[in-house]
Amino acid sequence: MTNTIDNAMITQFMDTVHIQAQQCKARLRPYVSVIPLKGDNAAYDGVGTVEAREVSGRVQPVQFTNIEHLRRKIARRRFEVTIPVDEADVRGMIQDPHNVYARAIVMGIERRFDRLCVEAMFSNVKTGRDFETEITAAQDGVIEVDATSGLTYEKLLEVKQNFIDADVGNDMPEKFFMGISGDEHTDLMNETKLTSGDYSRQYVIDKGEIQNALGFDLVKYAGKTKKPMLAVDSSNIRSCFAASTRGIVVGISLTPKLSIDKRNDYIETNQVQMVVEMGAVRTEGCLIQKIKTTATAA
Repeated sequence: MTNTIDNAMITQFMDTVHIQAQQCKARLRPYVSVIPLKGDNAAYDGVGTVEAREVSGRVQPVQFTNIEHLRRKIARRRFEVTIPVDEADVRGMIQDPHNVYARAIVMGIERRFDRLCVEAMFSNVKTGRDFETEITAAQDGVIEVDATSGLTYEKLLEVKQNFIDADVGNDMPEKFFMGISGDEHTDLMNETKLTSGDYSRQYVIDKGEIQNALGFDLVKYAGKTKKPMLAVDSSNIRSCFAASTRGIVVGISLTPKLSIDKRNDYIETNQVQMVVEMGAVRTEGCLIQKIKTTATAA
């Protein structure tokens, strides 16, 4: 009789993926806003700033103040991970709660969440009532900081000053985060003003890693992978980022859905697939900064 994966084993595999999803989250989930996405496209709406006018004299007529309405497009995109399962090879693995297939599928989707957020930080944005206007990151107010000579304490001060000058976080406490690789982490670990108790009473070193630098939570990514999360151009310049937690909105229309299907076009093969639909947009350029650093050779 031909070996097949019975329903009990399929159910157990689906439970395993659920457990893994709870353990392995995208690193940017705590730092971005997630909203439901309905329809093919969605709009992120905001309003601009207004100033109060002085009124001279008594019983003056009302003068309406114009307020700019800001609308940005969140396009729905579909992502998937599909792995073939040969029954002859992995019958035992499917029952293992730590199996590599479950981890590969979940982390593939989770990495895509992060990649989507990072792409949205610097990509063009479609605005207007009908999304008829497209603006670049520079036109939107995203500032570039040149740290190619090293991510130093002084460069962190420059990033902090840019946010203050843009009136980001001045009125109320605001959370900021910064995406870096190992190169930048080493730079920061060598900054005495960040790591020495002579300069700060804030404990920022934990288990040999710096967790926070000048108020920025540090989100670390591998810098020497084939497809790094923080892009490196042909000149060996890496695009790191600093952002407010108000800077990125992710719309999700379909939570990750797992399916296991028989592939009759292959011998004793099942298809394990996870699909998710989501999109992301930068809410305001002044809430994001690109930090250009130099990537060391792999």
